[in-house]
Amino acid sequence: MGTPVKERTGCGIRLTRYQAALDNAGSLGNSGATVMDAELRSFLTHNKLLKGMTEDQLRKVSDLVTRETFPPGAVIVRQSETPDRVYLLAAGRVEVRRRLPGAEEMGIAELEAGDFFGEMAVIIGASVHSASVTALSPVTTLSLTTDGFTRLLEDYPGTTRNVLSNIILQLQGLNYKWLETLRVEKDVLERKVRERTQQLEAVGEKVRRELLLAQNIQRNLLPEKRKSYPGVSIASEYIPCDELGGDITGVFQIDEYRLAVYGGDVCGHGIYAAMVMSYVKKLIETSVKRILLNRQYVVKPPGAVVTAINHSFITEINQGDPEIYLTLFLGVLDLRGFAFQYASAGIHVPPVVLSAGKARELFDHSDYPIGHVMDNEYETLRASFAPGDALLFVSDGVIEASRGQETFGMERLKAEATRIIQETGSLDVDRVMGSVRAFLGDDPPQDDICLLAMAFSRPEYSAP
Repeated sequence: MGTPVKERTGCGIRLTRYQAALDNAGSLGNSGATVMDAELRSFLTHNKLLKGMTEDQLRKVSDLVTRETFPPGAVIVRQSETPDRVYLLAAGRVEVRRRLPGAEEMGIAELEAGDFFGEMAVIIGASVHSASVTALSPVTTLSLTTDGFTRLLEDYPGTTRNVLSNIILQLQGLNYKWLETLRVEKDVLERKVRERTQQLEAVGEKVRRELLLAQNIQRNLLPEKRKSYPGVSIASEYIPCDELGGDITGVFQIDEYRLAVYGGDVCGHGIYAAMVMSYVKKLIETSVKRILLNRQYVVKPPGAVVTAINHSFITEINQGDPEIYLTLFLGVLDLRGFAFQYASAGIHVPPVVLSAGKARELFDHSDYPIGHVMDNEYETLRASFAPGDALLFVSDGVIEASRGQETFGMERLKAEATRIIQETGSLDVDRVMGSVRAFLGDDPPQDDICLLAMAFSRPEYSAP
């Protein structure tokens, strides 16, 4: 092992820096790495980023890392500072904290030994960190320079999979605070995913199995296919065109009297779209909530929520690139009389209202997609439903389903939905999906197919 060198940092002491520099370390597959001490070997072996690496590869990594210690309360990574290192947490606990515009800084996650942080800013090439990391206890880290981390990803592609797996697991285990300020850069790696798509395709059967595993995880994030609320029944179906899809739908209860319903489509497919889908789903479910206004609890209007989502998406995901965007429909239903407020962003396939034997589109135009205009203010619109009505949301994959030169189309959808209600007395989502499948025949769908239906019976609560 190289001679130790002590270096003092702003909030801790860098205890040992292994002299092997990145420039002469070579690839991780080469031999000749120094011998690790038992403690360092244990730290590296148990870190999630390095899962699956061989003893020889770990020895090579040991030449690239710098061991540092921090006392409780030390700020290891500061929000808005330029990222220059990736940290492997060897011992102790840290808290990830974030300050949103106009709000106080709040804790959004806690990490422990075996976790790693700082990687997303390096991967997406961000100019500043989007959150701070503070030591909760005495902390020991092993840090990599940005060049060292890049070399690690290039020489050992398995670390890329470990990063993605870690993101998915974190999405499932987030608490309420984390859901309010979800770090989207951990979810979406579109630029890097696009660059590595050809490499991932070449991996073949092994990657296919891993994508199937990710598909199972994503399915666990989808809404229940059938669910009932007072006076309203919900049914949904979802078929991704790839192993992982980018469409989102969902319904959840805000409070005793109100439901939120949403649907949208992320541009593209695969891992990137699925990551963005998961981010948007969590962001919606934490943004649509009761707030205290003039000493009364009210629900934030859908237009205000979509405006906030658009700001967060541009700031944290596409960074001004208009090719990275999503379309979104968001509504709030009051179960006391079925008053409905909604907002839409880039939705060119509006929900269909089925009432009194007729079908019509809920609206005839939509605002800008999420990710296109930073300061756009989205409008809250209003509608209402009566007992016996139904609302059907479908993704563009339904309308654009093609057979030769012919598409399924909006008029066919409205005709099929009306026919099914007349024949069965209810809007059967399975039968609507059956009509789409029958139209496609043996042709596979070219886009994600997503349907969500709300059927209204008689309100169980009195109108306010």
